[in-house]
Amino acid sequence: MTEISILEIEHRLIQAEENIKELYAKYNGVDKSLVAATTTLNNLLTLVSEMKASVEALKAKPGTFWDKLIFALIGAAVSAIVTHFTGG
Repeated sequence: MTEISILEIEHRLIQAEENIKELYAKYNGVDKSLVAATTTLNNLLTLVSEMKASVEALKAKPGTFWDKLIFALIGAAVSAIVTHFTGG
């Protein structure tokens, strides 16, 4: 069996510490990126919800227009009939 000198053990320990520091640095970078990505996704979800509400409002608008038009025509017809029968 080969014996490992104290200097070699110290060298390996220093390398291991450096590797651990690099690993923590990478982990912290990934963690910050994940927070940024989550924030961006939440903002996108909010925008999509707002757009969906706007689209629904726009989809309902033509129906509202036609409803108003039909009610106006019915009102005009009723007024014309009443005016005709009352002799106006």
